[in-house]
Amino acid sequence: MDERREQILEDALKKGSVTVHDLANKYSVTYETIRKDLAQLEKQGLLIKSHGGAVLKQKTVENPFNVRQEKNIDLKQEIAEKATKLIPEGASVIIATGSTVLELAKLLILRNDLKIFTDSIPAATYLLSSENEVYLFGGKIRPKSSSVYGGWTNDLIRSVNVDLCFVGSDGFNGFNGPTSPSYSDASIDSTIFEQSRKQYILADTSKFTTTSIYQLAPWNKLTGLVTNNSIDAEMKHSLENRIEII
Repeated sequence: MDERREQILEDALKKGSVTVHDLANKYSVTYETIRKDLAQLEKQGLLIKSHGGAVLKQKTVENPFNVRQEKNIDLKQEIAEKATKLIPEGASVIIATGSTVLELAKLLILRNDLKIFTDSIPAATYLLSSENEVYLFGGKIRPKSSSVYGGWTNDLIRSVNVDLCFVGSDGFNGFNGPTSPSYSDASIDSTIFEQSRKQYILADTSKFTTTSIYQLAPWNKLTGLVTNNSIDAEMKHSLENRIEII
């Protein structure tokens, strides 16, 4: 893909929509050039042209946790960009459910060399436009997290062994590991950890002071915690002897 068009797509992935005016100014090209870029991205099924710009195609699909996804969105996008740098070429990856992990899934549309497995319906929906090899685990749908769960899901996850996984968390204050409010989600995430050679938690700095009910795994069974550069020294010190902080 042309470098400018790739950057335009990344803009749309982050914002949900783009305008011809803003893009022309940003990339110092004519309106007509941007319109051609948008037309090509639409032809590839990645964007839908609108009056004065374009919207991300997946925005036409209702996301059950849109509100949660918008919370601390800048922090989540920063973490997602960090996480992409941890994924080597040709890797096999499990993308779990959660709003921060979903931001990573959006950026992986720009890759074409990965085998991606997920239990997240929104992540699978975004990755429809990807040139990666993508698999959606089956199971019973859990509307609150827009994911699948159950014995069938666990069996399918146990049928694969991947290079690395990325899992979210609702917080870990007072726990020796990341937590989830859902027993079913926690069960799935624990199985994902077992089937991954490297395990990363994606969590913004707000998760250092919040917590939930079910611990997913102890820190010493995980590879790293990917968080924001703005993490303060006290927060970092509270965990850095138990888990690598990235």
